[in-house]
Amino acid sequence: MLEYYLDTFKFIHSKIGSKIVIFVFILIILVITNFVISSYYQSQMAYLGNSINIAGKNRFLTSNLMFYISEYLFEGNTKNSSKINSAINQLESNILALRQGGNIIARIDLKPLPGEFLDDWNKIYQKWGSLKTILANNIIKADYEIASSEKSINKVKETSLLETEALSLVDSSTILVTKLSDYLKSNSEYSLFIQGIFIILNIAVTAAFVLYLIRKILKPIFTNFCNT
Repeated sequence: MLEYYLDTFKFIHSKIGSKIVIFVFILIILVITNFVISSYYQSQMAYLGNSINIAGKNRFLTSNLMFYISEYLFEGNTKNSSKINSAINQLESNILALRQGGNIIARIDLKPLPGEFLDDWNKIYQKWGSLKTILANNIIKADYEIASSEKSINKVKETSLLETEALSLVDSSTILVTKLSDYLKSNSEYSLFIQGIFIILNIAVTAAFVLYLIRKILKPIFTNFCNT
């Protein structure tokens, strides 16, 4: 056994052995680097996918809020006042989670929104602030201060104003979803490009390694053949 280890040690320290070790080491480095980079981009794409889902959810929650408001204004369903408050809280929490990140849903780890999209998020938050102000002044507050006869006169005006702000909020969310999707697509293409480069490098190093071994093995054979 000791003799085997000594022979291995001598081979590794020989000229051909040291070159084989270098080739193997380079291959291992390339494989590990490719794995690390691929894992990084896959995690980033997963986080971006979650952000896209949350940004898209703004549109659903806004539509849900407008549905409860319509029922409240035109059908006189006072029970929907609690649903309106709940919908307001859900939409605001969703918008804030999009910016701050965190574990907002079971098994979904949402990272903070990348810095290049903060301007788009600020626009969404400003639209939400305008919509929330209108809700507070014309719906929630008005419910206690305005007589029922006067409410009916203002319904169309209130609904029109709310729909305008809600559509503006939905449009801002759609713009952010589109930009995030384009960014995700760009990252995906770049990740494939990087992986392609590492595949080519792996093939090149492996080919060089094989050619080196063949040369070392066949060279003595050809030398002996020529001498004979």
